[in-house]
Amino acid sequence: MPVVKIELDRFAKMVGAKREEILERLPFVGLDIEGVERDSVRVEYSPNRPDFGTDFGIARAMRGLLGKEVGLPRYRISDSGMAVSVDRRLADIRPHIACAVVTGLDLDQEDIRQIISLQEDLHNGLGRKRRAVAIGLHDLGATKPPLAYRAVDSSFKFVPLEGTTELTIEEALDRLPEGRLYGGTLPREGPFPVITDSEGTVLSFPPVINGNATKVTQNTKNVLIDVTGTGKKQGDDVLAVLATTLAEAGGMIQSVSISSGKSVRTTPDLEPRALRLDLALIRSTLGLDLSRKQVVQALGRSRMGVRGNSALGPRYRVDLMHPVDVAEEVALGYGFDRIGSAYPPSRQPGSFNAFEDFLDSAATVMADSGMTELMTFELVDHAMLYGNFGRSSSARISVHEPRSSEHSLLRDSLLPPLMAALSGNVKSEYPQRVFEVGRVYLREGDDVSERWHLGCLVAHSQSSFSEAKMYLEAACRTLTGVEVSAKASELWAFAPGRCASAWAGARALGHVGELTPESVHAFGLKVPVSGFEIDLTALRELLK
Repeated sequence: MPVVKIELDRFAKMVGAKREEILERLPFVGLDIEGVERDSVRVEYSPNRPDFGTDFGIARAMRGLLGKEVGLPRYRISDSGMAVSVDRRLADIRPHIACAVVTGLDLDQEDIRQIISLQEDLHNGLGRKRRAVAIGLHDLGATKPPLAYRAVDSSFKFVPLEGTTELTIEEALDRLPEGRLYGGTLPREGPFPVITDSEGTVLSFPPVINGNATKVTQNTKNVLIDVTGTGKKQGDDVLAVLATTLAEAGGMIQSVSISSGKSVRTTPDLEPRALRLDLALIRSTLGLDLSRKQVVQALGRSRMGVRGNSALGPRYRVDLMHPVDVAEEVALGYGFDRIGSAYPPSRQPGSFNAFEDFLDSAATVMADSGMTELMTFELVDHAMLYGNFGRSSSARISVHEPRSSEHSLLRDSLLPPLMAALSGNVKSEYPQRVFEVGRVYLREGDDVSERWHLGCLVAHSQSSFSEAKMYLEAACRTLTGVEVSAKASELWAFAPGRCASAWAGARALGHVGELTPESVHAFGLKVPVSGFEIDLTALRELLK
């Protein structure tokens, strides 16, 4: 989760409140306090609230919660007179651009640190590590409008940020760290997007790096923001967050005209978003019999407005999508600390879910045998799940628009993440015995099913098939009283001839064996590893 460092004296002036009150109320804005130091506090915010990426945005929300400044923040937008033309050849590469000008800034070192931190959080969050959105900040005085968002070939030259000599696009992609990190989002053969002014000065080579000629310094008073990307909405969302943050820092927002063929639009668009104001939903969700007036007042403290049957959210609130979100904002503005506890209306006592009890029993049995329980991610990357085992990925279950490549696939086995956990502990003492009770996802034709598995790995110099089978048999016998038999078999995780399928009568439970030397090496382990993985859903059927 992203973290913001807040200087308390500075923040107290921005909010108009005392330190003690700020520290007491920060959690009620929706922030987690990670740590308090003598003169600062570190707060963790949810990535779906990018407007909390600076102390400016947090102060704006805090002023509302404390009743010092309520309702929709209003930002006046004047016309900068600047125009940007878009090259049609970028239609299949990074077709969308949105821009804004912010003038009259007087930024100190802490202001700049906050804004740079926000830029990186936006790149990593909404920007999907610049794949979806890339941001450029430029000294407006170093540009000569109009601007062009153009397509160039790999021989095009410019001086990259903090550079002194010209590089071609090809050289920038090969030599610069940013080129190696972000160049993969562009077609290798081009064309490549650049932003230039009327004299050919390069402002940016998105999503890789800005040009050096327009870099922002502490003396910069007027800033040009460019946001380029593959989707219009994401780009407009990012621009709204940035432009309003700079306005909170004392700047004045000016619009820019974007023309693409016969289409012309003006950015930024800071019109509030309307969501349905469902009073019945709000009351039932919160368990409070609030009047319309109380709802309006609570939304005002959450920096929202009301018009007719609509709740109005400020444009920088990109997380507001549903009437339930409005109910949450009412709760925040009303104050979670004012909502008392209540017993449920039913007198029927609750009870634990029988299957959850069985899963807990499985974990207890493994822990009692001297093993360490792990909890790994259900979302994994391709290398962990397939590459390191040399297995086919034809049945893989991919995540639509993942936030990162490290979390792009749903796991279909517990063994790969357990191996990854062992690889992170190669300097710890052996033997290492680990297990996990976790959920896996299996493709069955066009459908995906969820199953609960028990995975176990044993790593040390004498680890063997026999040891893994012993743990498997003991676990199944303790949980169900059933003896498990083993039949010679094959599975991608285990070495040929050192693998068996586990059976309870006529019911197949899973596999046990010794991990292949290739996978052990791929994960950077230096000792043999054995283990098993069984289907707990199938095992519990034996108890019925």
